[in-house]
Amino acid sequence: MPAQTARKAILLITSLLTLLILLGCGSHASPTPTMTVTLSPSPTETRTPTITPTPTPTHTKTPANTITPRPSNTPTITPTPYPSLTFTPTPTPVEARPSVLFPYRDVNGKTVDWSYAHITRIGFNRLNEINDLWAFMAFQFLDRAIHQRNFDFLDQTITVYYMNVTHEFNGVLYPMQLVLGGTPGENIPIEDIPAGGTAYIQMQLRESSQPFDPYITHRDANRDYDVRQSDYPLLFLKDLQVLLPDLPDESILLADHPILFPKDDWPQIKLDMSRAAYLAARYQPFFELDDFDRLVDQSPFAYALRDHLMYNRDIPENYYAFSSNTLIIITNEE
Repeated sequence: MPAQTARKAILLITSLLTLLILLGCGSHASPTPTMTVTLSPSPTETRTPTITPTPTPTHTKTPANTITPRPSNTPTITPTPYPSLTFTPTPTPVEARPSVLFPYRDVNGKTVDWSYAHITRIGFNRLNEINDLWAFMAFQFLDRAIHQRNFDFLDQTITVYYMNVTHEFNGVLYPMQLVLGGTPGENIPIEDIPAGGTAYIQMQLRESSQPFDPYITHRDANRDYDVRQSDYPLLFLKDLQVLLPDLPDESILLADHPILFPKDDWPQIKLDMSRAAYLAARYQPFFELDDFDRLVDQSPFAYALRDHLMYNRDIPENYYAFSSNTLIIITNEE
């Protein structure tokens, strides 16, 4: 088996030579070290922006002046459709002395009694509605004195002067106040009224023998002052107060005054009322005032009086007031 042994020997020698060659190569060329750089993932810089609160212009709702809701101009219907005046009448205690009626007719042949009323002026608006109405009305004296009450208007108190009278509406005698005028202040005696328009009343005293024409009297009494003063002089209220007790029992009181006013005139009327206390006193019965003393409408009584004069409708029983722009007293001296 020498050939097999020889092959083994040759394989052994060949393996050794290969080993030596590999070792020799390793001494001459060092393998270049491979640097493995592990890149650590750099932290992502998540920059959370610092949010500085920007002041948002907030519209601060500063409460405006609180306005109390104002009543609408539409009249509120109440169970009493035609309420009386807002004040409580407090007549001055005096001796009752009703005047006595006597036969008397105006120039038109109409009997002048406690129900007498005559329209002296009438006007219509574009809708053919009555918006301008004056009338002469007759009254019975209940006593012979001038009374007073207080009326609050535009943050002031006005002393109102009136007479206790009655008027007959469709067969029923109604107690009423006939307003003569007023003056600023509370409970001001007639003797202490300051000089001026508020101290006067336009009045004329006639006897039964003299004719009475309601239209002509209205026309002449409402002319310019310098034209009418001789026929319709102004009389001090204090002088009228002295005159009343001396009137005969048979006396008829007649008063002329506007009842309805054109709506366009209301601002001027309000201004007149604010400037002249006697006008505030006379106009009050014919207007509705709200809590702010605005003229919101004519009074239910004014409309009821219109319907009575025009259509002979009844007026609900209550305590009402009429006013006097022109006062005529007719006495029977026979």
